[in-house]
Amino acid sequence: MSTLLTLSEYARAIGVNASTVSRGVARGSIPVVVLADGRRMIDQAAANSARWKNSNISRGHGGRIDRSIRKQSMWKVKAETGYEPSTLAIINVLRTWWPEIMQKNMAVLGAAEIDQARACVALSNMTGYLATMVFEETRKVRDWRTVLQEEIHPTFTAKDIQAYYAQNVSDVENWLDTTAGQEMADLMLDAGMAAQR
Repeated sequence: MSTLLTLSEYARAIGVNASTVSRGVARGSIPVVVLADGRRMIDQAAANSARWKNSNISRGHGGRIDRSIRKQSMWKVKAETGYEPSTLAIINVLRTWWPEIMQKNMAVLGAAEIDQARACVALSNMTGYLATMVFEETRKVRDWRTVLQEEIHPTFTAKDIQAYYAQNVSDVENWLDTTAGQEMADLMLDAGMAAQR
């Protein structure tokens, strides 16, 4: 026969607040055994099975234990890439999809091809500055560009406009490598941190 526990004992056993267990009992997601004297007890094996089946613990949401595992994996990814996982995903989307989307949308709106190129250069510059500002150098990663996906550049029909775009996008890479570029990125990061406080 399995062990019968009070609601608070079961909460301690699984590492959550007693109120979390009480809400689960009230919702019916955690089964209880009502004793002859009217006390409600929890059959630990049945409750664990029901809790696993009815919750989303397997996807990483289920109390302190699950949060700590998610945090550990997040810090591991950050140590290996210099970015938090969600930030890395956003920056990669900005580098791979947005320049082409910007170009196509501006073409639909009737913008001249040189204006499309200027907008794509500005977008590439902003993405580069953002990637530099939120990057945290680690022992494993010194350069933010080594962990990001390769930037996908739009193509323009006019050769001189394509050359303009290529020249100005590479200028941003060179600017970011200079001391002035890093100082500007640090200043922008400091301003962003101050705004969060």
